[in-house]
Amino acid sequence: MPWDAPGSTALVVLAREADPVVGEWYAANSHAGADGMTPHVTLLVPFVPEPRMDESVKERLSRVFGAVAPFEYGLRRFERFDDEVLYLAPELAAPFVAITRSLVREFPQYLPYDGIHDTIVPHLTVADTDDEELIARITADVEPQLPLACRAVEATLVVRGDDLRWRPRAQYPFGG
Repeated sequence: MPWDAPGSTALVVLAREADPVVGEWYAANSHAGADGMTPHVTLLVPFVPEPRMDESVKERLSRVFGAVAPFEYGLRRFERFDDEVLYLAPELAAPFVAITRSLVREFPQYLPYDGIHDTIVPHLTVADTDDEELIARITADVEPQLPLACRAVEATLVVRGDDLRWRPRAQYPFGG
């Protein structure tokens, strides 16, 4: 199922602490933000399509996330992917990478971003753009408010509705 089809899903860590600082930029300048997502760090996309989301999948997710201890991370600096995506790089990135690897071990048929990238790079997208003026405005607004102290306590399963907007469907608390 394509990532942008109704019923597609993703697993994310919502970054509620970042929303007041980058939320408006994200909503106005990113594809997912325009589709209703809030600032987050993606753990796994694509994931099990909603029509195939059964109790077994939910139990396996609870087990994976129950083995993760809640953790602190900071958003301190901007980085870019191929001059097309402006993002905040989480520090520490290692816990996000470890969670993604655990998910892939449990659900090997779902590779991050369909396996198109060789490495897992945790990131909080702020804008999908190569517009240097826009990037300068965003960084001038956001950088004075950095660093942002964040805490990851749960993963959220998000689902695309028939209107193609992303909506939270279930939360999976981290154990620890």
